[in-house]
Amino acid sequence: MQNKFTYPGIFSRLMSFTYDIFLVAALWFLFGFIFLGLYKLAFSENDYFPPPFGALIIFLTTAGYYMYFWSNGRNTLGMSTWNHEIISDNKVKLTSEQAFKRFILYLLLNVIGMIWILFDKENKCLPDRILKLKIVKRKNAS
Repeated sequence: MQNKFTYPGIFSRLMSFTYDIFLVAALWFLFGFIFLGLYKLAFSENDYFPPPFGALIIFLTTAGYYMYFWSNGRNTLGMSTWNHEIISDNKVKLTSEQAFKRFILYLLLNVIGMIWILFDKENKCLPDRILKLKIVKRKNAS
């Protein structure tokens, strides 16, 4: 069997993101609960974080999730379910540095980057076009 791939469209990528956001939200609750308990034990009697700590936990949890799963050829839950894979244009797996750059670009260019898919012939979003990456949908052909 020979492996062939296609470029997933915007619907498939948004569905993949939807799967991932449920897992990321669960991680926000988990890490928020852990750090709130530690914060309450160490520093305060209050049942809430100061807002900058909460935002920092959300940012670091989300960045850690995506950087871990995008680097070294791993896929997120949504990407695995929809058979998506990230590769660079020269077929090399992403490094942690590339994964972090991709995450930051997605934060900065989120809506514009996704609309870009509609006009790109390879269905690349703007951050992937900038970093010379592509999302492929693996299919086995006989």
